[in-house]
Amino acid sequence: MRRQSKYQTRGSAVAWLVPRMFILLCLLSAARGNAQTNDKDLDAYKIWVAGYWWYSQPSGSFNASGNKGAYSFNLQRDLNFGSYSTFTGDVDWRFKRKHHLTFSVSPIESSKSATLTRTITFQGDTFNVGTQVSADIRAFSFKPGYQYDITRRNHGFLGVVAQINLIDTKASLTGTAVVNGQSATRTASGSVFAPLPVFGPHGRWYPLRNSGVLSFDGSAQAMYFFGYGNFLSAQTRVDVGLGPHLKLSAGYQMGSRLRVKASTDRIGIRLTQTGAIVGVVGHW
Repeated sequence: MRRQSKYQTRGSAVAWLVPRMFILLCLLSAARGNAQTNDKDLDAYKIWVAGYWWYSQPSGSFNASGNKGAYSFNLQRDLNFGSYSTFTGDVDWRFKRKHHLTFSVSPIESSKSATLTRTITFQGDTFNVGTQVSADIRAFSFKPGYQYDITRRNHGFLGVVAQINLIDTKASLTGTAVVNGQSATRTASGSVFAPLPVFGPHGRWYPLRNSGVLSFDGSAQAMYFFGYGNFLSAQTRVDVGLGPHLKLSAGYQMGSRLRVKASTDRIGIRLTQTGAIVGVVGHW
């Protein structure tokens, strides 16, 4: 019986092992490539720009500075404010994988004429029952902010957003008012500029595996300011892909629910703006 040397034994082992290792490496490389292809990041954008038509309905009331209760007017009960068209928009610059700089804008301006069914005193002017008045409201909201994604996967993310909500709100009533027992056409107005820090979650989910054609998006930001007031905003959407960089979007938005308590030198505000949104999203 012929005995094999140790060199022959090692050579046979190497000849047996090398091709099998090569095949194994090829299989692992192919599997990794497939996994990377199948698990691509569906949110791999740098810039996200969205513009929406917003069918908003305002509700709430305005209180004169230094006064409460009867010294106010209600947008629905006194003036029957209805829905109107405006727009809202968002910009998101994802400068790192989990870090975003964001900016949102919601300019709101509407007017309504009505005949008063009760006497209203606002900012020192009294408008009696039966007076024809014109009411104007304006609420411009600009929100620069920062977002950090707590978790980010190929099928979506969940992050937290911190923003400074710069809200400039003004309300005015124009009509025949009684001042010192005399009737005259008057405009009573008051305004508040409130830089409010807000905080809250923002998430997006792609339910179809390996496809960015459909996604659900939701966000909410809020803050309580103790003796000053409070603020809440929220948005929920469904986005449908129209191409590699374009989506059709539809949903519902509470642009703001703002409460500012009246003081001796500041009017009081309870203003909510809600309604449906429809728009387009571009991302690159």
